[in-house]
Amino acid sequence: MKHFYWALFILMLNVCRVSGQQQAPHVSGKLEISFSDGLIKGDFQLSKLPGLGKQYKILLNRGLNIGLLKNDSGKVLQYSGFYNDKLIGEAAAYYPVADNDTLSLPQKLSISYTGAFPIYTDTLNSFDFKGMIALNGKTLRAAEQSKWYPVIYDVKNDKELLDVTYDIDVECKDCQTIYINGSRPQSGPAARFVSAVPRQLLLFAGNYKAQVLDNSTFLNADLSPAEAKVFNDNIAFITNFYKAYLSAPYGDKVTLLQHKAVETYGPSGNWGFVTFPTIAVAGETFKSQLDMQKGTFKDTSNYTFYAHEMGHYYFGHLLQPNSTLKWFFLESMAEFLSIKAGQKKYGEVFLRNYISKAKAQVKDWKIKPLPTIVNPDNLGEGYRYIYGPLILLAMEKRFGPGAVEQFCRKALQKPGMETNYNYLLTIVKDAGIKDADWKKFEAEVINQRECKNIYPYL
Repeated sequence: MKHFYWALFILMLNVCRVSGQQQAPHVSGKLEISFSDGLIKGDFQLSKLPGLGKQYKILLNRGLNIGLLKNDSGKVLQYSGFYNDKLIGEAAAYYPVADNDTLSLPQKLSISYTGAFPIYTDTLNSFDFKGMIALNGKTLRAAEQSKWYPVIYDVKNDKELLDVTYDIDVECKDCQTIYINGSRPQSGPAARFVSAVPRQLLLFAGNYKAQVLDNSTFLNADLSPAEAKVFNDNIAFITNFYKAYLSAPYGDKVTLLQHKAVETYGPSGNWGFVTFPTIAVAGETFKSQLDMQKGTFKDTSNYTFYAHEMGHYYFGHLLQPNSTLKWFFLESMAEFLSIKAGQKKYGEVFLRNYISKAKAQVKDWKIKPLPTIVNPDNLGEGYRYIYGPLILLAMEKRFGPGAVEQFCRKALQKPGMETNYNYLLTIVKDAGIKDADWKKFEAEVINQRECKNIYPYL
């Protein structure tokens, strides 16, 4: 996302959350990486696959070419998708066939594949984002969105089964350190990663060092012990605030990953994304963001940046938004949490400054009201990151901070539901907001197309 998302109890909470909805697939096998030519070779087995019948597809990055697809008995399968392929996001979609008919998804599948990717060093690309398999000559970064490993897509429920358990060997002769999300970083050139807790798989390999602290891990950061402590203390402040505000534990130790983007950024340009429990950041270095004398970040925007990404543990991981209001419950909620974390850290002056700047940005905007949204992408970035959070702040002023705190808590208690406008109305009611009061707010704010109509509520 571009912007400027411990204990046995927690382990069981995560396992039960996934298995209660659908058993997590298991990914095992081997990955080979060559930094000299950007070559990636995979030989993976998918097991514990759900009974989806013929309503599925196998997603693999469009730059990776399947060598063989086999069933659980080792038989080589015919498959569709190579010729006249259909793309879903960053991936090509495949499915095994026999006599031009899709085969039902077996419990096990084996897939071998090979691909090569550009290595960006002196001349950079025009874009970079979470869905890229990005090599910069020093590191390789591949998040779950890039589909560097095969992902099952549930057609009927329009859902990618990204959370998987894993047992993966990685070989990379050029790599000093190798990391897969949810495991401890290991020294190269070869390492094995195993997790019985379902994770979305982010891979970060290359010539960098890892710094492992009690409450967080830093990858490629080059922080002194004192700098690492200051950074870690600020991250701990955010997690403690979220645990209290949402009355829900923060689920794991955070890993902070610093990488060089493969697109050009100015000296103050920043972007990042979250694949829980990893927060990946490009642009400013961790070191350059710290004010060591004050023991915090030089700029409040650095603090809220990390608070936003960490908010995605709750809205993005515990609650996985979908349907028409996907982006409101994913990004607007995470941004609102970051504002509240900033208010807790820096006080009311921070909040008033935030609102003042946001009002100036939206004063001439016209938007689609939430009840009229029929496609998630009708909510553009401005709505997701600026106007949506203003709606939540307006709700605070109208209904009280306690009601909105309950709204956030209740939203986390209904995972698996369609996050559409009816869902929002259910959460509003659960938060104790009276129907007549909500209808008045709906008419005066929610249903308005001109954003400046929200001003009296801020």
